[in-house]
Amino acid sequence: MPRTPTGTRSRTRTLPRELEFDWKVAVDEITLSIKEHFKNSDTVTAIIGLSGGVDSSVSATLAKWALGKRNVFALILPEKGVTPKEDIEDALEMTKLLGVKYELIEIEKGVSSISNLVPELVRKSGGKLKNPIAYANTKARLRMTILYAYANMAGNARVIGTGDKSEALLGYCTKYGDHGVDFLPIGDLYKSQVRFLSDKLGLPERIASKEPSPRLLKGQRAEEDLGINYEVIDRILYYSIEKRHSEQKIAQKLNIPLKVVQNLNAMIRGSLHKREATPITKLSV
Repeated sequence: MPRTPTGTRSRTRTLPRELEFDWKVAVDEITLSIKEHFKNSDTVTAIIGLSGGVDSSVSATLAKWALGKRNVFALILPEKGVTPKEDIEDALEMTKLLGVKYELIEIEKGVSSISNLVPELVRKSGGKLKNPIAYANTKARLRMTILYAYANMAGNARVIGTGDKSEALLGYCTKYGDHGVDFLPIGDLYKSQVRFLSDKLGLPERIASKEPSPRLLKGQRAEEDLGINYEVIDRILYYSIEKRHSEQKIAQKLNIPLKVVQNLNAMIRGSLHKREATPITKLSV
C-alpha cells in the first residue's frame, strides 16, 4: 500500500453498516483499473481538474499512485467571485502533497465571452438569473474544454474525471461538462464512501469534511440543491439501486418521508440520458 499524502493517521469517520466496504481492496482495484485503462489507451499522461474538494483530491491521489507523479498534470480552474479562496488554497496544497505539476487558470474571461455571445444566459428577472442551470452548465463545459485542450496539447493524454456514484445516479453533474471525461476512478463509490476513503488516504481534514458544492454559482451548495444531505441520499440510493427495495420499504426502513425517496428516484430516472451512451439510429439498409 502506498504511503498517504500527509502521513497522518486515519481519522474516526464511520459509515452506516450498508455502505461499509474494504477500502484497501477498493484502492488496489481502482489503481489497477487506472493502470490498465492507460495501458490500453497507449498513454501514461493524465489530466485532472483539481477543485480543492474531496472528490477531485481523492481522484488525483489515486491517479498519482497508479501512474506516478510525473504523469499526472492538474488544472486548477477557479472563477473570481464564485470560487472561495480556501478552495484554491486546498487545491494548491494537494499539488504540493502529491508532488504533481499544475497550472492555475481563472475562467471568468471565458465565462464573460460566452455570456456576450449568448446574453440570455445572464439575463435576470427580479434580481435573479432567468436561466441559472444553463449558465452554470456553461461553466462546467468551459472547464472541460480547457482540460481537453491540455490533453490534446500533451499528445495522447486522457482526462481523469472526479465524479462519484451519488452524483452520477442523481444526474447532479453536467453532460459534456464534469461528466464528459475519459475515465471515472471513483465512479462506483458513493459520496459518503469517498469521504471515508479520504480519511484512510490521509487527506487534510479541511478537504475531507468540506461541504460539497460544484462551485458553478456563488454560494451554491450541493445538499441545498438536492434538498437532503448525502448521508441520507447515499442510503436511499443503496437500497434503491443495490437492493431494489420499493420506495415504501425504503422510507419505512430509514424513517423518512416517502416523498423524499420518490423525489430521488425521479432524479435517477430523469438523468438516465447522462449515464447512457449517445443513441445511434440503426439502419436496415
